[in-house]
Amino acid sequence: MKKIKLLLLISVSAMIFTACGNKYSVKNLKKDDKLLKETVIKCKQKQDEKICKNVEQAQSELAQEWWNKVKPEVSKKVDEISKDVLAGNASSSMESAPEKLWDWEAKHLSTTPQKAKEMTLQLLKEVSQKVKFEKFEYNMQNVKTGQTTAGRNYAVIPTKSIISAQGKKMELNQKTLAFEDKNKWYLVNIDEKTKLILKELYSDLADVNIEQ
Repeated sequence: MKKIKLLLLISVSAMIFTACGNKYSVKNLKKDDKLLKETVIKCKQKQDEKICKNVEQAQSELAQEWWNKVKPEVSKKVDEISKDVLAGNASSSMESAPEKLWDWEAKHLSTTPQKAKEMTLQLLKEVSQKVKFEKFEYNMQNVKTGQTTAGRNYAVIPTKSIISAQGKKMELNQKTLAFEDKNKWYLVNIDEKTKLILKELYSDLADVNIEQ
């Protein structure tokens, strides 16, 4: 009788353990956005090696799936930006910036978002007159994808340019961030300084590792 009870106890325990394990499987985490976000936070507070590895894999796969979906459209846009920049036209690069950026700039300049946008465009035009871009390209083959704790998908695109000004040439290696917000994607240049601004607009973008 004791053996039967023990076997029953073991069987029930195994069922519970398996059910718990399956709940946090990569497949389930990918299907359940709420569960994934909750588990991401838990993993930051208390590590469970197996579950947290599943979280990392689920986030990685979701980010890659998102990137595969938007890559053709993003590629088309960055090609357009590259051609325009080389031609001295900076306006197309502004088209892919989030509206929140103009709201933020307007607030700090005590003006309207539209006026802030116009002022930025004018500044870029003045820079274009003084600086010539001889090369401007996005490395779409070496993109690093990821997902923030809020479940926001993003991609870091290596960007290289060669500029000439006052008889001198300079090569710049930068990063461009493609990210989603309410089923739309945006493109912004990102470095440690601009990341501070982005964190004010989207706090979860603090998770983005631009040094990877």
